[in-house]
Amino acid sequence: GLPEFLVPDEIEAVRDQATLLDLSPSAEYSQAHVPGAMNIPLSMLAGWAGWLVDYSKPLYLITEADTLAEAVRVLQKIGIDDQLLGAFSRSEVVTQGLATEDYPVESPSDLAPRIEANEVKLIDVRADSEWNASHIPQAEHHFLGRLPEHLTEIKCSQPIVVQCQSSARSAIAASLLQAAGLDVINLAGGFLAWQAAGLPSTSTAQDPVTCSPGSIKACSLEK
Repeated sequence: GLPEFLVPDEIEAVRDQATLLDLSPSAEYSQAHVPGAMNIPLSMLAGWAGWLVDYSKPLYLITEADTLAEAVRVLQKIGIDDQLLGAFSRSEVVTQGLATEDYPVESPSDLAPRIEANEVKLIDVRADSEWNASHIPQAEHHFLGRLPEHLTEIKCSQPIVVQCQSSARSAIAASLLQAAGLDVINLAGGFLAWQAAGLPSTSTAQDPVTCSPGSIKACSLEK
């Protein structure tokens, strides 16, 4: 059977000892979410929940009734079953005023001067192959799947800009970093938008702006 929907007020009681997983599209989550909740949109759940959900902790979903069955099916396939204890309606949580946190999503042209002046810390969460093909010179590389293991290394007082290829994976990363108490900004459009804006990137190729076959292939993984 499916986990039951709990009343929104119960979020406070379960939040400290459990994982709250919000399955909303990242554009919605970025504008309003429960503090401490991780965001993996339903469309990306199969690819990333196994990497990022702590199998040892109770799990509660923030979603809607029409997507709960699909989410549970995806989670069961990757062995997340027994610890799924309940769900909260995203719309009810928002209506009750419990989605009190947000994070900004900013364009490459807005962020480039701050990145180049080292006013922010830039984290690239793409795969090794994408990073090796080309990246923003100031970036630090932390693959999204291993991000939970590296949170202590990343902690800093500066705002953290997160970036991937298209901004889908970096939205997941932004939720993880913000839940860990960090000040985050998601780079809108990711590395592709950065390159399209003609901003600097490293490359093994002669022309740093060409999208290599490897990174084009990687782009398709984001869908």
